[in-house]
Amino acid sequence: MTNTSSNVKNNYTIIAGITYALIIALSLIPSAIFDFGSLLKAKNAADNIIGQEGIIGLSIAIEFLMFILVMVLSWALYIILKPVNKSIALFGLLFRFSEAVLGCVVIMFYLAILMLLSGAEYLQAFQPEQLQALARFFGKLGGVGYYLLLVTMGIGAIAYCYLFYISRYIPRVLAAWGIFTYATMVAYGFINIIVHNPPSELAYAMAPGALFEVTVGLWLAFKGISVKKSQTASIE
Repeated sequence: MTNTSSNVKNNYTIIAGITYALIIALSLIPSAIFDFGSLLKAKNAADNIIGQEGIIGLSIAIEFLMFILVMVLSWALYIILKPVNKSIALFGLLFRFSEAVLGCVVIMFYLAILMLLSGAEYLQAFQPEQLQALARFFGKLGGVGYYLLLVTMGIGAIAYCYLFYISRYIPRVLAAWGIFTYATMVAYGFINIIVHNPPSELAYAMAPGALFEVTVGLWLAFKGISVKKSQTASIE
């Protein structure tokens, strides 16, 4: 009797699929509604914040929500891929979860910027130029934090995509695409750590990864994973 495969869609594949797509959608919103970099470069950054605290806070909250969803995604993918290889799935979980933790640290840097430029009475011990310099410093730290989390995200995601590839849960072409795109993210993160002010065009290395996450997210949410009948019980 042949051991045929069938598509299985359960709570975990739906959660993983939806969070994949939501993470990409949410990642686009903060930069669209507010440009933190331009604010910090302005000479009167503190004055520019006045009246925009709500918008800035909203953009930070959206980014924080994105990293919470990364935690949820890490957990869901671990559950899905644990039957394939528990050790590698755990490896992927640790690295992708560390992405979320580093992301939360970056959020703290952004909140520190708001505090420094808030004009609070206790900050009057500092000169405005000093406060703006500190704000730019925390902004730079936030950028470094993103490069670090790109590396950890890419390593964890490569592990997950490798398990998708050997298990054939999703089309192998899609899994191989994921391995390649996340490898470029790891390279991009390391280049930004090693090289001071690398060419801005390198940021385009992120685009295929974003497209992959939307594609695999929709696949998991609507088609689920392809599992042999003998393995169905282990993933339900």
